Amino acid sequence: MLTNREKIFRYIFIPQLLAAAIFLSFAYGTGKVHARLLFRSARTQGTIVNFKPALISHRSSSGTSSYSTIYEPLIEFTVNDRVFRVQEWKGSESRVGLGWSVPVIYDPADPSVAMLDRGLWNWLPWAPCFAIGLVVGFASLKGLFFFLFAPPSSPVFTRV
Repeated sequence: MLTNREKIFRYIFIPQLLAAAIFLSFAYGTGKVHARLLFRSARTQGTIVNFKPALISHRSSSGTSSYSTIYEPLIEFTVNDRVFRVQEWKGSESRVGLGWSVPVIYDPADPSVAMLDRGLWNWLPWAPCFAIGLVVGFASLKGLFFFLFAPPSSPVFTRV
């Protein structure tokens, strides 16, 4: 029993490494632009000038598909006397807000890369996935180093 437990603990870094890779890949895929904007950004005010409808498909457990429409806001803002229009990727089910003044985060080097400033919501969903992936990744690296450099324990013999 003890040797099986030791074998499991010796190789547990493999599923940990796979889980870390999945979490970090998701965080990178969903957050690379947002992280760049949050860490190297400028802020300004913009106006919601229109909404672009987007069709979202939902599949039930029985296999039937249904569709709903969300509306992604088109935001217009001015930087250095140039007008930029960007589409926000987080939409809502209503068109409320047309003409509203909203805070915008943009990249000073490329103002066409911008997003609506939503406060703490800017960090979702990618930042928690990054944090989980980082913790699990460090745990798996510890297990990998233990696997590579620690000698396997010899079986314990007891007299009866």
